[in-house]
Amino acid sequence: MKSFRDIKIKRQLHAILQVLANSEESMGGERISETLRLSGIELTDRAIRDYLILTDRMGWTQSIGRKGRILTQRGREELETELVVDKVGFVSSKVEDLAFRMDFDIEKKRGKIILNISYFKKEYLFKYIKKICKVYEKNLGMGKLLTLADEEHVLGSFRVPRNYVAIGTICSVSLNGIFLRHGIPMTSRFGSLVELQEGAPKRFTQIINYDGTTIDPLEIFIRGRMTNVWEATKTGNGVIGVSFREIPSVSLNKAKELSKKIEDCLLGGILAFGTPNQPLLDMPVPNGRTGILILAGLNPVAVLAENGIEVVSKAMNCLFDYNALVEYTEIEKLVKNF
Repeated sequence: MKSFRDIKIKRQLHAILQVLANSEESMGGERISETLRLSGIELTDRAIRDYLILTDRMGWTQSIGRKGRILTQRGREELETELVVDKVGFVSSKVEDLAFRMDFDIEKKRGKIILNISYFKKEYLFKYIKKICKVYEKNLGMGKLLTLADEEHVLGSFRVPRNYVAIGTICSVSLNGIFLRHGIPMTSRFGSLVELQEGAPKRFTQIINYDGTTIDPLEIFIRGRMTNVWEATKTGNGVIGVSFREIPSVSLNKAKELSKKIEDCLLGGILAFGTPNQPLLDMPVPNGRTGILILAGLNPVAVLAENGIEVVSKAMNCLFDYNALVEYTEIEKLVKNF
């Protein structure tokens, strides 16, 4: 019984932390209780107070007086390591959540897209920024836009640690959001590594299903130094990160037209459209569906890991203002100010 109670307590604690993580402002115990109740979690006001005292002690929350509590960076890190059994299918659910919440208007070229965030020691930025830009030049990244944040600055909701720098790259799930706004439901099946030969996709070398993992597949591949993006950039032959998606075959022509508008917004990243009802790189699709290969937004960052640099990536990190991004051709000018 004790282990059952421990798990129940941990889940309640993480539910409180999640409420604070989803809020853009501080929250008091009463508002937290109301939000939890809407999610089907019933906790007394006293229980909420006791839990908040505990989270304060653990450094997960910070009291700011009558305004309530805010989530600390340690609290965010704790959420990332929450009970694994509760996170199975987390990546798949997050894809759907962010795609629905994204509000980018392709005609007006404004709104929020989805951003990946990667950070590493600042000293390596000056050495590798040209290689990162080269990946974009060779059309192996997601779109043509990115952003940088210096040490102790905030990117999205992430505060960059001292002596580090952060790069925000466009997440390929942004395409899910754009397609959804135009009436095309896109299903994300798995993250993968694909071997390129003379710039064309040849075969899958690794596959991880989104609904069976607690970590974004590309984070795993990059951390394991399983990519060869730089070689692909130089010669057209190498191993890069790709996502496999599906759309209804009846929407294929509309999807191809939409992809051209997406490229005009510098958000393009579709590597290949499949044929209706036919396998794509030997990967079968259900009847009435068409496969799509989409470039991973983290490919430019992979060149750092390939050179032995320790880089931490957080895929699908946040929604971010499209007009706050910079074209890769201008990024080296920003680096000079760091």
